[in-house]
Amino acid sequence: MNAAQTLCQAMILTGLLAEAGYGIATFEQMQDAETVISTAFDRGCDSGIWSLDDDGFRQFAAILTTYDRQLQRAPLSAIAAASDRLDRFRAGESFEDMARKRA
Repeated sequence: MNAAQTLCQAMILTGLLAEAGYGIATFEQMQDAETVISTAFDRGCDSGIWSLDDDGFRQFAAILTTYDRQLQRAPLSAIAAASDRLDRFRAGESFEDMARKRA
């Protein structure tokens, strides 16, 4: 379960850093990955088997490769800002609310 949560957090951070201009992650890519990780999470909770299928593995390999590049190139301030947004999201604040506050 912890590994699935970590993959989910990395996926969200990848999208947030891409949104800030560091790397490329499409909305469709993030939606597909969200479906993959949700399916894996549901399956893991139901059966105790935590895994990604081959397609899901390829999708997350691409996302994590982007995340690795982002961590190499983005300034620490951008990474900290994305992490703060993730923390606020995990605490219940929607990304739409965060966007309104920034506007």
